[in-house]
Amino acid sequence: MEEIRETSDRGIKFLIEEEGLVKRPYKDKAGIPTIGIGCTYYENGQKVKMSDPPITTERAISLFRNLLKIYELAVYTSTRDDINHNQFDALTCFTFNVGVYGFKSSELVRKVNKDKQDPSITSAFEAWRNATINGVKKPVLLSRRKREAALYFTPDNSISKSPEEIYTEHVKYIQTKLGLHSDGIFGKNTKTAVINFQKLHGLIADGIVGPQTLAILNKI
Repeated sequence: MEEIRETSDRGIKFLIEEEGLVKRPYKDKAGIPTIGIGCTYYENGQKVKMSDPPITTERAISLFRNLLKIYELAVYTSTRDDINHNQFDALTCFTFNVGVYGFKSSELVRKVNKDKQDPSITSAFEAWRNATINGVKKPVLLSRRKREAALYFTPDNSISKSPEEIYTEHVKYIQTKLGLHSDGIFGKNTKTAVINFQKLHGLIADGIVGPQTLAILNKI
């Protein structure tokens, strides 16, 4: 079995559903100019500016894949050689969220390396459920951890897809969650529905489906 070193298209789609894909610059919750899939800088180290032009889906995924390399390397160098692609993708998603040090020092790595099919791996994912909000730890990441664990234990049958196919599926996912006709086109009606959803849940109503909006959509 060939060792896996790169996230699959399915893994990229999974991460888009967690992080969002926005083709024009926007400010994240910390006020930092961001573009694509949570990217705050380009391959050459230049920071994203609000005046930067929009990018294509293909460019967004290419930029994100460059950002993912450090996390993929952490998974590749820290885990056994025979994990499948869904397992690699789930671990990379986890690492992207908790950081390289958090992943390498986790009980999750130890369990995977001892027995990659150990059912308690699910609880090892879920142990990282808390995030600090206003100085208080809250289990706001539990649903994400459950999705990562579910992906980890899903049989691997990866199918390669183009960037546009990945983005269209992401938009359809958003539309389905909002109860809209899922045509895969992020048009005026979809943006209006997103803004109304954001207002309903006390979010910044900008029509941008970023991590905060997705975190609530994913619970529906």
